[in-house]
Parts: sequence; structure tokens; C-alpha cells
Amino acid sequence: MTKTKAGLIAIAVLLITLVPMWVALNAWLKHEQVLVEQAAGNDAMNLAIAFEEHIQSVVRYADALLQDIREDVIEDPEDFEEVVKEELQVDGNMIAQIAVINAEGRLVYSSLGPVDKSVDLSGREHFQVHLRNPSHDKLFISKPVLGRVSGIWSIQFTRPIVAEGKFAGVFVLSIPVSFFTDVYRKINVGPSGLIALVGKDRVPRTVASKSGHNTVLDGTVLSEYEPYFDNANPAEGVYRGASPFDRVDSLIAYRRLEYSELIVLVQLSPADYLSSFNVRRQFLLFSATVTSALLLAFAVFLYFVSRQHFGNAAALKQSHSALRKLVSVDLLTGARSRGDFLEAMETEFSRAKRHGTELSLIWLDLDHFKRVNDTYGHPVGDTVLKHVGTLCSGVLRAHDVFGRLGGEEFGVILPQTNGMDALDVAEKLRLTIEQAIIPTERGPLQVSISCGVAHLLPQGDSPAQLIVRADDALYRAKHAGRNRVCAASVNETMESPSRPADSKT
Repeated sequence: MTKTKAGLIAIAVLLITLVPMWVALNAWLKHEQVLVEQAAGNDAMNLAIAFEEHIQSVVRYADALLQDIREDVIEDPEDFEEVVKEELQVDGNMIAQIAVINAEGRLVYSSLGPVDKSVDLSGREHFQVHLRNPSHDKLFISKPVLGRVSGIWSIQFTRPIVAEGKFAGVFVLSIPVSFFTDVYRKINVGPSGLIALVGKDRVPRTVASKSGHNTVLDGTVLSEYEPYFDNANPAEGVYRGASPFDRVDSLIAYRRLEYSELIVLVQLSPADYLSSFNVRRQFLLFSATVTSALLLAFAVFLYFVSRQHFGNAAALKQSHSALRKLVSVDLLTGARSRGDFLEAMETEFSRAKRHGTELSLIWLDLDHFKRVNDTYGHPVGDTVLKHVGTLCSGVLRAHDVFGRLGGEEFGVILPQTNGMDALDVAEKLRLTIEQAIIPTERGPLQVSISCGVAHLLPQGDSPAQLIVRADDALYRAKHAGRNRVCAASVNETMESPSRPADSKT
């Protein structure tokens, strides 16, 4: 019997310590990995935004330069070369060549030097696009091409030349691929990550990476099933999937540039952004294994000690102290917790009754908050609640009590405040929330609140009655159309009118 009891004690110690430890460790590691993935996704999207802004600035600048010089070609051909030289002095690092192709597809001018021999460019895509659509004066951005005069890989920014209503050729501004890749190689996307610029035609324009990935993927066409090529999908997004370039599992952020029909991609490798986490994971698993071995040794020791002394050991009394941890602050909004708020309500009510002072209560609720969660997700809903809490705290006095009662419902205790002043405070809160632009991960949002206001009656009142009257006034505000303030009637009783279950959504 002694051996059985000692064995049960040892086994119980192992189960109580090892099982929770490994379960908690496993749950923490999974949660930590999710957080790392989310942070990496945010980093990738931020890089994609920066990449997009740079690309759009280059595209708009190049297009403006194209149109300005093209106007000089048409209006004052004699000064054309001088204008080109001036522009190259300013933008020589960005521009590889400025060229003019005539209506027959022959190169008639190059900023790189005299055109000594006939260079036929009629087969180039950018020439054919403008030849087929001479009246469509739209910027065209080509795939990377190897220049027959420059001898370098470049992207052609082109517009048609139309003289006297007829197609007269194409004006070309060449930007070397290296202009983009040299910049983006400096951006830290990890040893195995990359930044790419892809056309809606599924052909990469530039690719840059720390590992020295090819800057030009000649002949490469990406799969049409990539999510960013489908206009039915959002114009921006982050997803985990196979890389379009090497089919390796990657975290990919994309943004579509509708103006230039380009797509920017930022690809991060899980091997890179999870490397620090994996080191921590291995360390924790090793530590947990060592701890388990020590606990096993301790359990064996405890078995022999218990077996030796179990019969003579006196019954040990264990004292259990009931510890109640009172959480006084709602961590999301910064408001008082429900329990703390109700306790403060009792205190302020007693003080008001004892000293014969005024006391008012505001019960407020976010309008249609369920729609926010359903439409944008609970993380955005949490952001809205946090912002509303900050806005309300900024309006209230230091001695006012602001609490979150649950979900999207809040309460405000206004000591030494009569009913009219409380209505003014509630209206100020309503206007502040209504006019606020709340920034979220899904874009700016605006919400509204409805408020019910009740004040302490001289006789025949209690904290519960005051709350019920404020809650009934809130119900009337909701029923009257929301985004408004309603005052409680002094004749209301503890009996609440029947209402739908979702009357405060």
C-alpha cells in the first residue's frame, strides 16, 4: 500500500508538472509563430508600399519627361538635341537612352550618338503597340529588352508621335533595369527574399535580391493563376504560397499599380524571418527536455522518500487562501473593467446620497458594431474599440469614471453632475465619436454611438434603478434611429420595456 501511494504521488507530480508545461510550451510556440508570421506580413506590405511609391514616382516622372521632350520634337526640331542633352545632364543616372523611331520603324535618333547604320526596330513590341493604336496617346512600358545601340537591358517608356493627324513614329525613353535593381538590393528582404516588378502581361520587368537573383528573366512568363493577376482579387494583399519564380514556399506581398499596369511583389522566405524564432524554439525545447529529465529524477527521488517516510509522516495540512485577482482596467480600451465600474457606481451613489450631491450616469453603445466585426474582422473591431476608449477618455474629466461593461457597451459615472449637464457631456461624446476618423489596417473608418442618460432622483432610487433607467434611455436612442442621446424619464421604474435581443447592435 505504501509503495502504491508513493508511486501515485510520483506519477501525479510528473503529470501535474510535465503535461501542463509541454501543453503551455506548445501553445506558446504556435502563438509566437503566428505573431512572427503577422509581423513578417506587415513588413512585406510596408516594403511593397514603399516600392510602389518609388515605381509610381519614376513612372510619372518618366512620362512627364517623355511628353515634354516629344513636344519639343514636334514644335522645335532644331533645338531638340540641346533639350535632350540638358535633360541627360540632370537625369543621366536614370536614363540610359532617349531615342526616336520613325513611322517605318527605323531608329532615326539616339542620345548615345549618331545613327550611322539602319537599325530596324519595327518588330519591337512598343513600336507595334503604338503603330496599331496611333490615336491612343497612352504611356507604354515594355518588357526588358536588350538595346541594339546601348547594349544593355532596359525598360522602354514610350509614347506615339503624331504629326498632322498621322502616325509619325515613337518617342522612346530607356531606363536601365539596373536602375531599379541597384536600389532594391539595398533593401533588407533577407538572404533569400526578393523584390520584383511584374507587368500585367505576366512578364517580370525587374527582380532584385540579396542572393544575386537574375536582374532580367529573359523569356520568363509567370503563371496566370497567381492571385495578383486576377482583378477579382483585392488590389493589394499578403499570402503564403509558392514563389512565382522558384516555386519555393514564401510569404508574398503584392500591390497592383493600375495607372501603369504593373504589379510590385515583395517575397520573404520563411527560412529568413523564422530563423530567430527557430533558434528560440530549439532553445526552449532543449530547456523543457532538460527540465523534464530533472523532474523525472525528482519524481524518482520523491518516490523513495515517500516510500520511506509515508507511514511515519504526519498528515500535512495545506492552507488554501482564496486569492481573488481583481482586474481594474480593461486592457484593450484603457477603461475601467465591469466589476470595478460597478463597484465605483456603488461608492459614488453612497457618497451622493450622504452629501446630497448630484450624480448622473451615461450608458453608451457603438452603433452597428457587429457590422464592423463582420465586414472588417475582429482585429479592426478591437482597433475601433481602443480608439473609442481613447476619444471618450479625452472628453471626460479626471474624476469621471469611464468603464467598459462588455463588448461595445460602455458607461460613464458623472459625480456632482445634474441631468442637463450630463446630456451635454453625452452629446459631446457622441459628436466626438461621430466626427473622428479611425485609422485601421483596412482603411479609415467612422462609427457612431447612442447614449442613454439618467440622473440620481432625490428619493426612491438605487444604483440598480439608475442603471436600468440609463439602459432604457439607451434603448430608446437605438429605437429612434441611433447616433443620438436620450434622457431617462423620472417616472421610469425598475420594470424595463421588452426589446429585441439585438437592440443594441
